Amino acid sequence: MTALLALTAGCAGTSTGGGVTPGTALQAEGPGTTGALGFSDVKVGDVYRLAFPLTRNTSKQPVSVTGIKLLNIPAGAKVLGYSVYSVKETPGYRLGYQETAHPTAGDVDLDKYTNYAGHPYTIKPTVLSDKYAVARIKVTGQITKPLSGCQADYTQAGHTYHQTLTCKFGLDMA
Repeated sequence: MTALLALTAGCAGTSTGGGVTPGTALQAEGPGTTGALGFSDVKVGDVYRLAFPLTRNTSKQPVSVTGIKLLNIPAGAKVLGYSVYSVKETPGYRLGYQETAHPTAGDVDLDKYTNYAGHPYTIKPTVLSDKYAVARIKVTGQITKPLSGCQADYTQAGHTYHQTLTCKFGLDMA
C-alpha cells in the first residue's frame, strides 16, 4: 500500500506532464512544519512511525485526498507503509513513536484505531483536516540524511493535483 494514502489539495497550476498538476490548496500546520521531528540513538532494525503535518484546505472548494508519500528517503531507511488516522478518533495528533521499543505508560498504539489509508477523504474549504498521515519506517542501514517532502495527491473540481508539503524527519544514529 506504499504511497496509496490520502491528503487532499488542489488549485490551478501548470501541468508537469502525466495529467497531474502541482496544487496549492493545502497548507501544512502544526509541529514538524519548521525544523525536524525525529529520534536519536536509532539502530538498524528499529521501526518508527512518523506523522505528516496536519493539513488545511486554504481554497474555496473542497479537496479529496487520494494519496500520500514521502519523496526523499535516504539510504538506510525503508518505507514499510502509510496509514491515515483521525485526531477525533485517536487521543490527539500522535507525532511519532518507536514501534520496536517497549511501550511506556500512556503510550498510544495507532494500530488499535481505524486506518483510513486507501480511502479518499475530503477536506472542506478553509478547514483543518481531522485526518493525518503516518509513515512506517524501518532502519535498514546507516542513515546520514533526514527523510523529507510530504507529498499529497488529491482531486478538486474534477482535476488531479499533487502538492509537496514541508516536513522533515531525523533518524539520528548512535
